Amino acid sequence: MRFFLKKPLVSALVILFIAGAGVVLFYITRGPMPKFDVIRVTESDLTQEVNFTGRVTPAQNITLALEVGGKIARVYAVVGQRVGANTILAELENAESLAQLAQAKAGVASARAQRAQYEAAFKTQEAKLRELIRGTRPEEIQLAETKVSNADKALADARTNLENTKQRAAIDLTNLYDGIEDIITDAHTKSDDAVRKQTDEMFTDDESNNPQLTFISSNSQAETNAESDRLTAGNALKNLKIELDAVSSLSTQSALDQTLNRSEAHLVIIRNFLTALYSAINSATGISQTTINTHKGNTNTALTNINTAAANISGQKQLIAAQLATNQTNIDVAQSKVTDSENVLRSAEDELLLKKAGPTAEQIDAQEAQVAQAEANIASQHALIAQAEANTKVIEAQIEKAILRSPIGGVVTVQNAKAGEIVGPNQPLISLISEAQFEIEANVPETDISKIRIGDAASITLDAYGNDAIFQANITAIDPAETIVDGVTTYTTTLQFNKEDERIKSGMTANIDIVTDRRENVLIAPQRSVIRKNGDKVLRILLDNGNIQERKIETGLRGSDGNIEITAGVQEGEQIIVSEK
Repeated sequence: MRFFLKKPLVSALVILFIAGAGVVLFYITRGPMPKFDVIRVTESDLTQEVNFTGRVTPAQNITLALEVGGKIARVYAVVGQRVGANTILAELENAESLAQLAQAKAGVASARAQRAQYEAAFKTQEAKLRELIRGTRPEEIQLAETKVSNADKALADARTNLENTKQRAAIDLTNLYDGIEDIITDAHTKSDDAVRKQTDEMFTDDESNNPQLTFISSNSQAETNAESDRLTAGNALKNLKIELDAVSSLSTQSALDQTLNRSEAHLVIIRNFLTALYSAINSATGISQTTINTHKGNTNTALTNINTAAANISGQKQLIAAQLATNQTNIDVAQSKVTDSENVLRSAEDELLLKKAGPTAEQIDAQEAQVAQAEANIASQHALIAQAEANTKVIEAQIEKAILRSPIGGVVTVQNAKAGEIVGPNQPLISLISEAQFEIEANVPETDISKIRIGDAASITLDAYGNDAIFQANITAIDPAETIVDGVTTYTTTLQFNKEDERIKSGMTANIDIVTDRRENVLIAPQRSVIRKNGDKVLRILLDNGNIQERKIETGLRGSDGNIEITAGVQEGEQIIVSEK
């Protein structure tokens, strides 16, 4: 019994040994797992400071000048006046710069608004990409089928409407053409009355080829015209009767249009006859005035009737033309609705086919490109905003250069500025004597000199009193000529204390801190996490799945605390690699 139990036990021990050795060998050969120091991108305020040291010296009078030239707009200082630090003493005209500043600020606002649009577009494109990857849901296919059904019904309705419109157009036009026979009948009746009845007493042989007036006219030409036109009018009357007799047998609307035109021409001939007759009556001789008046009355009656008939024909032609135009418009509108409905149906059918087929790899790739483009637009807009903000700061600096401020508290001893005067840059204008007894002289390295300017406020600590005693001062002068100190190019900068303090002694070492720029609520990251690659600034992003993504970024202000502003390329909360352990 013991013999048969011992053999399986040995086998199990051997297997355990081999497995343990494999685990040990795996951990020995795989090498150390990489570890990183990571930090999340956060939103915070960022401050840039310049720090340097100087030495306390006895204070002297200072002479102030503007950095730029121009026309003095206003002068506020007078000799003997006591002024405080940062008090405006004089300023140049700067209306143009103020207008440029307003335009620059509007540019910043516009750029920010455009960024908001790009961010919204990015979210939209991301949502579309997620929708493509997810695929078509059954309810979406059902909705697409409903759209096809609705579009098909709308097309049927549009086609029915087109046929009804054509039928109504034909009926309306037929009604107008049906009225032509009555109009021609009326025209013939009025013409027959005018030619044969109203003028009958004025002619003899009026139905012959040589009608003659029953009176003599002193206007021989009018008399001749009246007699010849009577013959022409009689023929026109006969032709008008022919037109009337043929109306009922005409089968086309085009033929009826020609009948209207010819009938109108016959009426013109008859009207010309009556006009010529009236001229002859006006010059009639050998008959009484009563007869002349009767002839005139009959002729006027005839002319009125002929004009009425002609107006009826013309009016019917206009009604037909208007109806034709209306019909064409109505038909065009109905046809347009049919075309639109056909297009909508085709679009709905195509959409249904796409829904059933699902997204292709090409569509997903194209949508991913849209997302990338939207993200690139945001990054580009970040850069444009930074550029616009920088432009605003440049203009603000130009405006500030046109303002002469007192960098210290003191008393005005010289005032040479006059309103309206043209002054040049660095031209001495106003002198002050400091209220304080001491000032500070410091040599500022060339790497920091561009960050400070006259008038900047500074916090001072003196080695003699430690960091708890803080004094306030302002920069009053920056020497334009360099000074070499231990092989380093520096510029002598003078600061004056804002007020007198008995603790300050000549020769003391001063530690100077100046805030040169500030950003509020910006994305920040450690400066040492930013690496350069192929000329670009890059951050390494630790993704949720453990992979590392190198991402191009845009940067802004460098803070004095070791952080740097990130203007584009990352979002708040993303993990960035600072260093490898």
